[in-house]
Amino acid sequence: SASSLHRELPPLQTKPIEESDRLTPLVEDDPASFDLVVLGHDDWKVYSLERRSELMFSREHLAEIFADPSLMLRFTSFLSKSRPQAIPMLIYYLDSLKAISAINYANAVAEALEPIHGFDFTEHPARPTVNSILEEKSQLAFDALVKDELPAYITHVFIQYVSVSIQRRITGTLPPHLRDASEGLAEVFCLTDPSRPDNPIVFASEEFHRTTQYGVSYAIGRNCRFLQGPRTNPFSTQRIRAALEEQREISEVFLNYRRDGSPFMNLLMIAPLFDSRGKLRYFIGAQVDVSGLVKDCTDLEALQKLLIKHEAVANGEEPEEVEKKDEFQELSEMLNSTELDIVRKYGGKMHREQEEEMEENFNAHRPRLLLKEPSPTPDLNNINRVTFNPTKTSGKLQGIYQNYLLVRPYPSLRILFASPSLRVPGMLQSPFLARIGGSPRVRDELTAALASGRGVTAKVRWLPTPVGARYTAEALNDSNFAAQGDVGRTRWIHCTPLLGHNGAVGVWMVVLIDEEGAEPRRRFRTAPPV
Repeated sequence: SASSLHRELPPLQTKPIEESDRLTPLVEDDPASFDLVVLGHDDWKVYSLERRSELMFSREHLAEIFADPSLMLRFTSFLSKSRPQAIPMLIYYLDSLKAISAINYANAVAEALEPIHGFDFTEHPARPTVNSILEEKSQLAFDALVKDELPAYITHVFIQYVSVSIQRRITGTLPPHLRDASEGLAEVFCLTDPSRPDNPIVFASEEFHRTTQYGVSYAIGRNCRFLQGPRTNPFSTQRIRAALEEQREISEVFLNYRRDGSPFMNLLMIAPLFDSRGKLRYFIGAQVDVSGLVKDCTDLEALQKLLIKHEAVANGEEPEEVEKKDEFQELSEMLNSTELDIVRKYGGKMHREQEEEMEENFNAHRPRLLLKEPSPTPDLNNINRVTFNPTKTSGKLQGIYQNYLLVRPYPSLRILFASPSLRVPGMLQSPFLARIGGSPRVRDELTAALASGRGVTAKVRWLPTPVGARYTAEALNDSNFAAQGDVGRTRWIHCTPLLGHNGAVGVWMVVLIDEEGAEPRRRFRTAPPV
């Protein structure tokens, strides 16, 4: 989870700066000037989302993460838990750095050799050892981490904030100063059909058209690539294309462009939709504008440090002096636990005068043994080979969208597709309203909203078994029956219509959300009193 979610939530979007706001007429009468407007600020000081995007996904950013042990631990913990296939490349890079540091230390020792009078072979210093191939391999390994793992880490960080913001937006607990900016936050969806040429959009929500500024007549029937622009990360589009070809889910943060050419940072979450026989039918895409998180560098401490350095250079200030480490210190910091144990046991052995006494007292100086449960953080120092199982294709969206349904429009309202968490026997093709318990008034108003094609959010009783299978409608509304706790759990449902080219509802995207802080409901019925 994000480290600062306990603090005030940051805004996800940013208000675009109108160009006219920066064009102030020049009122001074200077015969030597031909300017009509006040000169703009320094180029660096004018915020640019495109420039920030390039810096956020840059080698500099990852280098800054690796320079701070706490930030590096957070990064490697994420890889261990969510992307185990990246651990071998991470270890390869760190071990190559260790090898380079060992070479540098050997060169430093060789350089410190002083000539001895009377021995000619000591007069000429030894040539330093250089392994250019190893250095090149180390850089290529680092580039691979920058290309794939840094974007995945940033996506993971942003999903934490988006999930909390959307949950509070739907449940009505979002702070007042963020409510206006969050209008339509959880309602940007599009549905594509991979069976048609070029996987075009067949349905999209109104907020999708409002966010992208592309109307129904333009967007419906086209592939989503019209949102790409000059600074869109090509590696992001490659990863999305590969995920679609492999029929698996993916989340990606990358730069997109509205119809007027203005950029926005898009958190895109895609999941495949399979029918009851496991055949791929559609892809559902959920989008969130997270430009505000990028501007504030939310929970990206390394990026904040990097911006401070760049701003200091732009202002002509001297960069802060970094404590210079000698070659041996750099090498020592890279030693793993096994190597450190060997150093503790045998380090300086050739300089000991009382070897036997040292051996006898060695156990007295051994570090205390710490026993604890296995940690998700990888022991990067002792891993020789990492095996992992590829993620099974499931159609799961990340974060707040992990519980969703796709429902046919009124009057059918049958459940066509469901997320893995809701895909239980009998769910597909069952009536959606049969899962809604609780007050008849809520059911009636929900039905009316779905019939009129109006987006609706409701707090309902979600039934584990549809009405008619185990319960009668009268039983569901009976207070004594409800007291037994077997009428489903309280959940919020957020229903968004996805429209076709003619403006009619093509399918409903229904997101189910538990109340914040709610404990999972018991799976077993409470035993009757004796």
